[in-house]
Amino acid sequence: MEKNFIDEFIPSKDTRAYLHSIHHEFTDLEKATIVANHIMISYEKKVKWLNSFKEKISDDTLKGRISKALVQIKKDKKYYRKCNTALGALPYNESLFDFIFIPHDFRHGDIVRSLYGGWNTTEFCEKVGIILSYFDKDYEFYKNLRGDYSDVQICVDIKFDGVAYQGEFEHEHINPIYIERMTLNEKDERMAYLNYLTNLYSKKNSRSDAENKPEYAGGSDDLLEQKYLGEYVPIQDDAFGIWCVQTGHGFESGDINYIASEFSGTGLIYHFMHNGEMDHVHEFESVLVEILKDPEHVDIMTDYGEYSDQEVQMVKGIKRAAAFVQAHHRPMTVAELCKNRVEIKNKGEDDYGNSVQGNQAIFGKKR
Repeated sequence: MEKNFIDEFIPSKDTRAYLHSIHHEFTDLEKATIVANHIMISYEKKVKWLNSFKEKISDDTLKGRISKALVQIKKDKKYYRKCNTALGALPYNESLFDFIFIPHDFRHGDIVRSLYGGWNTTEFCEKVGIILSYFDKDYEFYKNLRGDYSDVQICVDIKFDGVAYQGEFEHEHINPIYIERMTLNEKDERMAYLNYLTNLYSKKNSRSDAENKPEYAGGSDDLLEQKYLGEYVPIQDDAFGIWCVQTGHGFESGDINYIASEFSGTGLIYHFMHNGEMDHVHEFESVLVEILKDPEHVDIMTDYGEYSDQEVQMVKGIKRAAAFVQAHHRPMTVAELCKNRVEIKNKGEDDYGNSVQGNQAIFGKKR
């Protein structure tokens, strides 16, 4: 029984206790993968442990993969700031990202909190999440899934930030090593809604076929679910203008980006830096919003192949145009816009779209 490894690298007290209770043992590959992708340990600890572990094992193939993982970890050292690890924003490790099922006992109706991000357990304002439609049959399904390390994550519906309701479409996919149960007082006003959701989704799970229509419990989402009960491929509702689909984990409705992601199990992600801190969004339009709000201090990250050439050029063009306006206090003319478009395609630019020889002719301040 691997008490030392589990105690050292499984932050969640609930997951840790469960692993000990079933006498679980991780394989060498699983250990290396967990540590290489861990978002709650320091850069120094990660490198030290992997180097030491590599010397103890006899599997030459795994040794080679750990060596490659260490190269990436050292390359990504600049992202190991407290703010990045707190947000779970470290890049995944390409050399060690195999599927690992981490046994846990989280199920439908559990009220949980995350151990990273804005879920600050020392302050009143914390995000409260609930696990919905995750029963024993779902546990067995994901247990036998063969994807990658991200597929061990559990979908947590985030319903409250403090006492503020977060809406129907707020959720996160969280590794079970980073979530713990939390207890709310029965007199807490949030409990009524969370209990309602637990009972509602329990009824949905008990239905055996599409002929058993769900009872209406109020709200447009319930009406949509009745309407699209048998739709297993996303379809757009004309009245509400949103997309709907029945998935293996329940009914989903929202914009096309969200629904396509839930339907396929994959999604878009775009990383960027803001004032030296890494962040990410799931739509390119959201990247444009961030850049237009602060073009001087937001820079896209092209290291992970997330941006197309067109998108990279567009970002460069926006940043150059913003710099021009700031310098000249006027919009660009049509001729200057054409010149901007041509110059961002030329060689000799840095990552910010600026010419290495200088942009005094375009961006220089008026004299």
